[in-house]
Amino acid sequence: MLNYQATENTVNLTFSKEYLNSRELLRLIEILRVKELLSKSQMTTDNAMALDDELKEKWWHENQARFLAKIQ
Repeated sequence: MLNYQATENTVNLTFSKEYLNSRELLRLIEILRVKELLSKSQMTTDNAMALDDELKEKWWHENQARFLAKIQ
């Protein structure tokens, strides 16, 4: 079962729980929340790219030992 109803400002989506497990459902909700936040953001593309680079670098510094240990 998959049903949706679209109005001028909203979409109501109804589907069977068998379509998504709880982890997938939470991921879908997270994606929608991020899209909502992005639509309200005043951040420029350059600022977003700089933040992306910063987050990737931070993540790598926090996790690199785990990956490097696997290849040695």
